[in-house]
Amino acid sequence: MKFRTAIVFGIGYILGSKAGRDRYEQMRRAYRRATSNEHVRKVIDQGKDAVETSTAQVRGVVADQLANAGDAIRDKVDGNGHPS
Repeated sequence: MKFRTAIVFGIGYILGSKAGRDRYEQMRRAYRRATSNEHVRKVIDQGKDAVETSTAQVRGVVADQLANAGDAIRDKVDGNGHPS
């Protein structure tokens, strides 16, 4: 029974990997066709720019909040680490 199970799994693995590789190649060709299209490239670039702008804004807000939190903690604690 174990030998039969191993054979069935082996055949399934081989067939599955063949189908998986074919599907991978199909998706890769579709990706390359899409990204070679000038309109698609433009949309991708606009998306990247939007993400970069948004993350820069978020980084600024987070940095300000962290600075404010640090100031608030320093106001609560004196130089010896004890509450004021």
